[in-house]
Amino acid sequence: MGTRSRSTGARHDPSTAGRGRHPARRGSHPGAAARRGAADHTAAGRRRALRAADDPDDTRAAEPRIRLDLLGGFALHLDGEQAQPGIGARRLLALLAVEPGGLTRARAAAVLWPGLDPARAGAALRTALHRLPGHRADLLNDCGERLRLAAEVTVDLGERRAVAARVLNLALPLDAEELALAAGCDFGLDLLPDWEEDWLDHHRLRWREQRLHTLEALSFRLVQAGWVGAAVDAALVAVHADSLRESAHETLVAAYLAAGNRIAAHAYRRAYRELLRRELGGAPDGPDADVRAPADGAHAGIRPPVRGLHSLHRPGPSRRDEPT
Repeated sequence: MGTRSRSTGARHDPSTAGRGRHPARRGSHPGAAARRGAADHTAAGRRRALRAADDPDDTRAAEPRIRLDLLGGFALHLDGEQAQPGIGARRLLALLAVEPGGLTRARAAAVLWPGLDPARAGAALRTALHRLPGHRADLLNDCGERLRLAAEVTVDLGERRAVAARVLNLALPLDAEELALAAGCDFGLDLLPDWEEDWLDHHRLRWREQRLHTLEALSFRLVQAGWVGAAVDAALVAVHADSLRESAHETLVAAYLAAGNRIAAHAYRRAYRELLRRELGGAPDGPDADVRAPADGAHAGIRPPVRGLHSLHRPGPSRRDEPT
């Protein structure tokens, strides 16, 4: 009886919580603390999920997001806030963004600092890596000698190129949602237009050609869908990007005709001929005459008769030019 009383007292006396058989019982399960920690973490995760459901704008519940913008200018956003990395870090991030396959450290250093010897260029690269904002692991996938952007980094250039590839594949149709997404993309922005970097030249030219072809193909798709206003707008963006691009002008005139604006189409056609006359010289008069450059000029053989969107984007020997 006395023993049972002592045992009962041991169970209820707080002063004995750290003595007797109870510590041994807890000690016999070394994973208990880990399980309690995991349970606490799970409970915290549930609370974050509930906050996200109750308040989608709660930044605490949102997963970290990293966005890198290169079109129209450089901008880096970490968790929704714009970061201001140094010039070396900006150049490194931009280089890795236009080279999604990544580069070796030696190659990245040679591209970014071509005027320095390899040792000093490597030191400049290490400085740029050290000065990256936030956590480097969130920005870069550093695999030994090879550097590439982390998979979590969203790049606007990559997004636009994915949309462009979809638009340019005319063998596959676009539904209304995809067409609206493509029409909402700003394909009028150049790649880092204010930067003076030799290594950007190739990437700028590639993006420029891709977006111009995309705008022309998008105008064609919009006409086919009956969205003639958006088709005219897409063609206007292409013309603004390259005022001497024949296919862009032809696309615009065809979009005007598809919209039923024949007077606007003919007026624009005359304005285009006048532009070519000023730039290339020797353009004949007449409302439907072809415009030919001088035979000995750099643009000999240029003829911009206006063709339909069908013939521009789906050429075929048996297809007749439309609209007339």
